[in-house]
Amino acid sequence: MTILLKVLKWCALLAVTVFILVWLFVWLVASGTGETTVYKENDFFNYHTLTDKDIENAPRITDDFYFESHPGDGYAPSSSIIFKGATGTEPLRYYLEKLGYTKEKRSLGEKEIWSKSDQSNRDLFYLYFNATTREVELTKVLNN
Repeated sequence: MTILLKVLKWCALLAVTVFILVWLFVWLVASGTGETTVYKENDFFNYHTLTDKDIENAPRITDDFYFESHPGDGYAPSSSIIFKGATGTEPLRYYLEKLGYTKEKRSLGEKEIWSKSDQSNRDLFYLYFNATTREVELTKVLNN
C-alpha cells in the first residue's frame, strides 16, 4: 500500500510540475506576440535574442540609442536601431555598402531602401533621418 501512495504522490507532483511549466511557456510566448519590444544594449536577454546581427554590428553614430524588435505577426519581422541627436547617416550608408547593399531609386516615404540585387527573396534595410528631431533609424526587414 505504501508503494502505491508513493507512486501517486510522485505522479501528482509530476503533473503539477508539468502544468506549471506548460502554463509558463504559454504565458511567455503569448506575452510577446504581436508587440514591439523596445530595449537598450545593456538589456542582455533582449539584446542577444532579438537583435539581428547586422543591426547589432551597425556603427554607433551617437551615444544615445536604443533598439526595437517587431515580431512580424502577419508581416515580415524586423529589427531596428534608433539614434538620438544624430547629424547624419553617412557611417550607416558606408556600413550598408560594406555589407553589399545598394540604395534603391525608390523609397518608402522619406525612408531610403537598401537591398542586395543578387537575392530574389531578400532582406531589406530602411534608413531614415529626421532632421527636425535629429533621429536616425536603421531597420532591417527579414524576408527569408
